[in-house]
Amino acid sequence: MLFTQYPDIMSINDLRSALCIGRTKAYELVSSGQIRSIKVGRSIRIPKISLLDYVKDSSYNMGEADERPYHEGGKQ
Repeated sequence: MLFTQYPDIMSINDLRSALCIGRTKAYELVSSGQIRSIKVGRSIRIPKISLLDYVKDSSYNMGEADERPYHEGGKQ
């Protein structure tokens, strides 16, 4: 299972560490609802399952666009 080293209820700092993102991006993901969270007083808490759902939903879709061969140097 992913993120086993993190608690079941994560803080913003835990989220930042898990995704290797900055503070602004972490708050953006939470405030936009891309990662579900709960507010406890003035603190934001993220259930680990919400992080797992985000990662699962954000996985690259292996559609037609991704089947093109990769060419070094940019444009194909």
